[in-house]
Amino acid sequence: MTMFGTANTIPFDEHFSFEHAGIVHSVFEKGRGPGVLLMHELPGMTDEFWRLANWLSEHFTVYAPDLFGRAPKPTPANPGRNFFRACISREIHLFASNDPGPITQWLRALAKQLHERIGGPGVGVIGMCMTGNFALTLALDPWVTAPVTSQPGLPASTPFHNQDGGLQMSAEEKSQFAAREIDAMGLRFDGDSLCKAARFNAVRDLVGADRFKEHVIDDEHRNPDGPLKHPHSVLTADLVDADDSVTKGKLIEVIGFLNARISSV
Repeated sequence: MTMFGTANTIPFDEHFSFEHAGIVHSVFEKGRGPGVLLMHELPGMTDEFWRLANWLSEHFTVYAPDLFGRAPKPTPANPGRNFFRACISREIHLFASNDPGPITQWLRALAKQLHERIGGPGVGVIGMCMTGNFALTLALDPWVTAPVTSQPGLPASTPFHNQDGGLQMSAEEKSQFAAREIDAMGLRFDGDSLCKAARFNAVRDLVGADRFKEHVIDDEHRNPDGPLKHPHSVLTADLVDADDSVTKGKLIEVIGFLNARISSV
């Protein structure tokens, strides 16, 4: 079993500002080795996000962009305030069924910069919740070789809207993705009301049943002290930090998936 250091929730010290097409955000960086772009959830860069980021940095060069801020310090993970930021943002489209917003173009440029800097077969990308489907959009580019989508939550669903598991991709983008014949990994809890089975059905149709490495986890394996009433955040708030936990085992599988597709060795 892959070993991890002591859980560390301290944000990365190193950071830089990245601009593309008029969009500017801070990017926090740590680690050595193949490149991985880790995209945070809503409500933002929580302690559990930084725990995951630090674990990944033991194996990879990790870029962690702050999609809510431009400052030298990460934007505080405030659920209400950051949800409002996302709602009024021109960069992120929470409800659009076939367009995630300009932020994905910025993220694609950042992934390209990471690959140009690190080299190797390609880079890995991990999207979660609000950014879950972003991982698939980033994989339209040849320098992304290992997309991981964890509990993809957009487009946001209402009782009368987005019930079909949309992926925020146009028909042309879906064709481009299929032409790449690339593997993708997906994780969700079985009872997650924000990422239902319909969304993974859509991902499977996009990626192909033989290429979609699908992991649906029984709800009993969630963190009982998680912030939501229902299970949701597989790799962060609902991950149980114990060597024999199912969710930590899934993190090990994520690392294996990434290594197999972005390492030169």
